[in-house]
Amino acid sequence: MSTATVDIAVAPAVDVATTEPVTRVEILDVLDDAFAVGPASRGQLVGVARAQGARAELVALLEELPDRQYVHQRQLWVHLPNVPVGL
Repeated sequence: MSTATVDIAVAPAVDVATTEPVTRVEILDVLDDAFAVGPASRGQLVGVARAQGARAELVALLEELPDRQYVHQRQLWVHLPNVPVGL
């Protein structure tokens, strides 16, 4: 039997139940002005979300969108079909 001490790194517990899912309403609130001057690219949408202080989950969701021009917010839902409208 060894008496050596072992350092074990323990990741902090994440309470998944308290993390609310991103909703379409939240996305629309954050991207309210993103389409005001015309089509927006994925990068522009991500930039607007960050500038608005969007939570990391929403930014990560936008980063997964295909890299293309989006003329209207409705085009986002084609690529985000599982995002609920609201809670």
